Amino acid sequence: MKGKDKEATAKKAKDRVQVAERAHKEASRKADAAAEVSRQAKATLKKAKKDFKVASKAAREARAAADEVRSAYDKAAKRAAKADARLGKARKKAVSKRKSAPAKDVVEKVPVAAKSAAPKKPAKRKQKAAKPRPKAVETRAVAETAVPEDSFVLGESGLDIQ
Repeated sequence: MKGKDKEATAKKAKDRVQVAERAHKEASRKADAAAEVSRQAKATLKKAKKDFKVASKAAREARAAADEVRSAYDKAAKRAAKADARLGKARKKAVSKRKSAPAKDVVEKVPVAAKSAAPKKPAKRKQKAAKPRPKAVETRAVAETAVPEDSFVLGESGLDIQ
């Protein structure tokens, strides 16, 4: 029986070799698949790094452009505020000229025929003249009107100054 035991042992050894070869083939196939996945992951990582660099560069450029735009806006806001202040002063000057000059012209232009044709109204009592204000109040009123013209707050558009 020693010969049969040797044959059985040899057969078992052959079976084990076949099982080992199958396991090796399976492991080799899995290793190849893992290597392929690893290559794909490396390629994806490389692409992601490249995309990140491009995005970072674009973000830096956008920040620089935004800073330039902000500074340009600040300069434009200052110019607009100065222009608004000049415009306000010019308007006030024009209004004051209009108030003082044409007052006499309006009275003179009334036709004489219209005055005589209108029915006469009964004479009313003259009203008392308004009492003049104390000087302290007048100076405060002058100071309040001068401050908004000359004041300037950085960052405001100046659209509401009139």
